[in-house]
Amino acid sequence: MHYRWTMDAHQISAARLISQGLIGPPPESPTGTDLSTAGAVVEHLGCVQAQALGGALISIALRLGPDVTDGVAAVRAAIDSGEIVRSWTQRGTIHLTTAKDIGWILGLTGARIMKSTAKRREYFGITDAMLDTAAELATVAIRDRGPLTREELLEAFAPIGAGDEYGHARYLITSLALQNIIVQAPVIEGKDDMKYVLTADWVPTPTELDTEAADHEWMRRFVTSHGPVTVDDATRWTGLPKTRMRKAIRAGIDAGEIVSTDIDGTDYAHAPDLEDRLAEWETAAQETMLLPGFDEIILGYKDRSATLDPANERLVVPGGNGMFKNTVVTGTRARATWKRSPLKTGPRVRVDTFPGEKVDLEAVESVSATHPAFV
Repeated sequence: MHYRWTMDAHQISAARLISQGLIGPPPESPTGTDLSTAGAVVEHLGCVQAQALGGALISIALRLGPDVTDGVAAVRAAIDSGEIVRSWTQRGTIHLTTAKDIGWILGLTGARIMKSTAKRREYFGITDAMLDTAAELATVAIRDRGPLTREELLEAFAPIGAGDEYGHARYLITSLALQNIIVQAPVIEGKDDMKYVLTADWVPTPTELDTEAADHEWMRRFVTSHGPVTVDDATRWTGLPKTRMRKAIRAGIDAGEIVSTDIDGTDYAHAPDLEDRLAEWETAAQETMLLPGFDEIILGYKDRSATLDPANERLVVPGGNGMFKNTVVTGTRARATWKRSPLKTGPRVRVDTFPGEKVDLEAVESVSATHPAFV
């Protein structure tokens, strides 16, 4: 289905906030799977960038709805129960996703990333034979001792000299993860970090999809959870070829699962009911939100200008080094960065407002009173 929807940039941002579950009721499992609310949120989003695990837990907690009093604890529980895992699912970056889906997602991306990092493995002296040995060592150690920390896993790799330098250890571990031999779970108690387990043991009944069906399913989730989106957004998010993503989006449109919309001459895709939900929740989308640095509302798009003015990107990503600061979103736009105040008295939040923007500091403090980062 294709139709013209008159929308300005502010409405695109509001619609995305609603699609992602930051505004309105918490997302439900898109496949009808019996998951906790946290598991349903992750399944809805498809993957959640998680190189800063603490921020990822907060991102999910913010989408659980007001009835959950300790959202971060709920997300940790969903990880520890086996619903959610962490691995290098796309773009060489670590994400949270549902355990049952990690296999078919890595089936789309794992081999491609392994091929693109072959020169790096060669540089650090990692051979295919070494990876085979590492897989055997990991299997023995984890089955003997249970989930292992990164340090404990590297100790198990001592016979092949892992850990002598950062790059060697990193590519050894990520290569096993990309081959879906190991995956991160559960959470290390008291830390924003996770242990390693054997995927075959931790995920005994994975969902199995062929490549075409997996492309279709991943795009269905991305479009319905992030829309309105363009094919360029989808290509950037997955790291997969544009021709495949365009075909997968078309399959979703033909199946009636998503729709295509012309907005100012550009084709966007989104959930069929998004226009109705925008009418219901657009006013609420104007409210003030405190988002962690790697939240999907910023990271989930190639063109994020609907929410973050390009002139302010350097204030969110200083030096363009890939490290994103926390953002204050109000009136559907990112208008400042924030961090917790180290002081025991006074405001709990320190806000750095972007040039020419205004932020209601009283509203920020009010939000912080129930925010998962401050609980």
